Amino acid sequence: MIILYREADTSLNTFDTLMKKPVETRPENSVEVASLETLEFSKVVFRHKTASYNAIDDLSFSISNGQTAAFVGPSGSGKSTLVKLLVGLYAPNEGEISFNGISSRKVRYNPLRRQIGFVTQETQLYAGSIKDNMLFVNPAASDEDIITALQKASATNLIAKAANGINTVLGENGMKLSGGEKQRISIARALLRNPRLLIFDEATSALDSITEEEISKTIRNISDRREQMTILIAHRLSTIMHADTIYVLEKGKISEVGSHESLLARRGLYYSMWRQQIGERR
Repeated sequence: MIILYREADTSLNTFDTLMKKPVETRPENSVEVASLETLEFSKVVFRHKTASYNAIDDLSFSISNGQTAAFVGPSGSGKSTLVKLLVGLYAPNEGEISFNGISSRKVRYNPLRRQIGFVTQETQLYAGSIKDNMLFVNPAASDEDIITALQKASATNLIAKAANGINTVLGENGMKLSGGEKQRISIARALLRNPRLLIFDEATSALDSITEEEISKTIRNISDRREQMTILIAHRLSTIMHADTIYVLEKGKISEVGSHESLLARRGLYYSMWRQQIGERR
């Protein structure tokens, strides 16, 4: 396939790389997780082989269906490592990750990953129509399914201006999309998987401030429907203010936890980050 839109730096934090099927050994007596309802980290520790410190250190949290949890922190706080642990690209050195109460060490990850929707800052669209790009993640989806997902991603204006609706071709000889429009298709594509766990990994960090605000509103609307577990990984705090629980990471540890308002009241690291970012936006 010819890639139409790709950032110059393609790291592991892309949709394709994170959601592809790694070569892995199926554990004995492996278990296939049914509809995902709960996720829990219990005293999880992870250290890269060449590192002298833990990237994730004694991390514990839990989330249930309908809840939204956010993880924020400065660069190097462990956010990227957390994402890879969530989707099974890394296994903890210590502690336990559980899905529906089942240890990740016993879980069959490939069926589990089919229950995960993933949105990153690097939106990748491929040669073909809007419909082709949507079917990439769910070949069995109907036109109605696609349109519903696009509506949930607030992409109705995009479809309205598309000459042939979801059959409109994208790319050099077709419809040109803005950064925000590409991201809306990426969100809709994640929703088309009917995910039980929806992860937004720095989903607005490559956007300008106005588009970021619009996409953040869309993410909030999706969270407010409470149709799945939602995890937000972000540096920009304005994108995660609505989360039920915000975890502040510092050097792989949770240093603060609470709602946006309660964390501001504590006047700790979160408060300092908020003041800095508000100053930058002004």
